[in-house]
Amino acid sequence: MTDENSETKANKRRTGRSPAYPFIPVQKAIEQARALHAQEGDYECPLPSALSAWGYGPKSSGGRQTLATMKYYGLIDISGEGDQRKIKVSDVARKIILDQREDDTERRALIRRVALEPVAHRSLFNEYPNHLPSDGTAKHFLMFDLGFKPDAAAELWEEFKQTASHAGLYEPSTKEDKQAAASSEDDLQPPPELKVGDLVQVTVNGQDLFPNGAKVVGFSDDGEWVFTDQSSSAAARHEVTLITAATGELPKVARPEVPSHLLKPAPEERPEGTRKAVFPLDEGDVTLIFPENITADGLGLLADYLDIFLKREKKKKEGQGQP
Repeated sequence: MTDENSETKANKRRTGRSPAYPFIPVQKAIEQARALHAQEGDYECPLPSALSAWGYGPKSSGGRQTLATMKYYGLIDISGEGDQRKIKVSDVARKIILDQREDDTERRALIRRVALEPVAHRSLFNEYPNHLPSDGTAKHFLMFDLGFKPDAAAELWEEFKQTASHAGLYEPSTKEDKQAAASSEDDLQPPPELKVGDLVQVTVNGQDLFPNGAKVVGFSDDGEWVFTDQSSSAAARHEVTLITAATGELPKVARPEVPSHLLKPAPEERPEGTRKAVFPLDEGDVTLIFPENITADGLGLLADYLDIFLKREKKKKEGQGQP
């Protein structure tokens, strides 16, 4: 159910011009996903039904904010447009709320993943990856680097602290604990050689990207980037750890060729069902590829991403003394 201040907070947000940010911390969002699943199961439901599951009426501004927040976390899937939208819990939400195993390692990893889905959360965590800063430092960053209004910065920061605590964003993972316990002699050893066929894990900001690992399919020419069968993007070598070495005969070449489709697609090639927009600048063209069926909500979220990205890049250039 809603708290008595939810409508006031939702109305306050409309008066400012801060970037979008989650309405509730991740633990409450997961409970809302649980409530929706208890009511509707795995099926899509009309928007009013989803709002009702969360304790809101069809015209409630708090309900609309909750809807947006659930989407920010990736806990719901939305189809359709406007008031005809249909809502259902996402696959990642199902895995979180239905996992009853005593070993909750995978569930906690998924909670950390959704906690960092919102753009504002990811920006905070990227800026402060090791531990929470002071309240004043965090609010200064939100206001002057990301463009949040003071009230929004304070509300977001309190929500992020609750999310970080519940998700364990700053708690060392099992792997990090093992690394910390290793001897200094072991720490000085170079990373093991990788080869095509090895089963590896890619870890970014302390988060493992592939629950079941990924197989190496190739390397960049300088060996600094690793391609896997689980992503079309390369991973930096320092982000890749070996799980299981490939068995059998090794490749005849020291560094195999990277499949051409992973390295550089043809100039006019782009994924099916997408459109391309090109913005000419003096320094070169900027290309944006986006889905043909992008929704109004998707465009709004894209605007939030671009707004934060442009503000941070402009701040960097100003810090470097560039016009």
